[in-house]
Amino acid sequence: MSAAFDAAVRRHRLVAILRGVPRETLEARVAALHGAGVRLIEVALSEPTALGVLEDLVRIAPADLLVGAGTVTTRALAEAAHATGATFLVTPHVALPTIAYAREHDLGMLAGALTPTDIASARDAGARFIKLFPASIVGPEYVKALLGPYPDLELLAVGGVGSDTLAPYLRAGAIGAGVGGALASGSPDDGFASAATEARALLRVLDGQ
Repeated sequence: MSAAFDAAVRRHRLVAILRGVPRETLEARVAALHGAGVRLIEVALSEPTALGVLEDLVRIAPADLLVGAGTVTTRALAEAAHATGATFLVTPHVALPTIAYAREHDLGMLAGALTPTDIASARDAGARFIKLFPASIVGPEYVKALLGPYPDLELLAVGGVGSDTLAPYLRAGAIGAGVGGALASGSPDDGFASAATEARALLRVLDGQ
């Protein structure tokens, strides 16, 4: 797996998730998020236009921004994302063909999992980082409980997590978060100020833990 991705996750601890973002506003949004301190962005491949958005993001991304593909549920999607230049892959569940592809091609991997069996399967397949999804359904106490049998678990809370709810997950042992919501909303009229504000708030919470 990618050492650069591993280092970036541990350093920055926040993955911005873009889903359903219009291509024509992508550059302004990415500039706002990058200016706020975001250094990892994924484009969720859940819509027909998403590969085009991902390709655009790879093309316009600053040199210090890692670009990934999310919702990579099949090997075919992993291949397509890799072909655009994505450097990491994210899954919503334990997608073993995707994890295998990331290993074969030295890509970063953030594997979706929820149960202990999911987590063990993803880690046995080679995934270092686990995306606890949907985190808001199980809550911070679940994170704390998982770290009993898995004390070395490197887990990011994803799904229903924002700057106002993140801190308890970090205190419970999560190392970071993946956030869409406000980071994928806002308006180009004000330079996506609300997305930048939420990104800064998230990073302040992460820096404080």
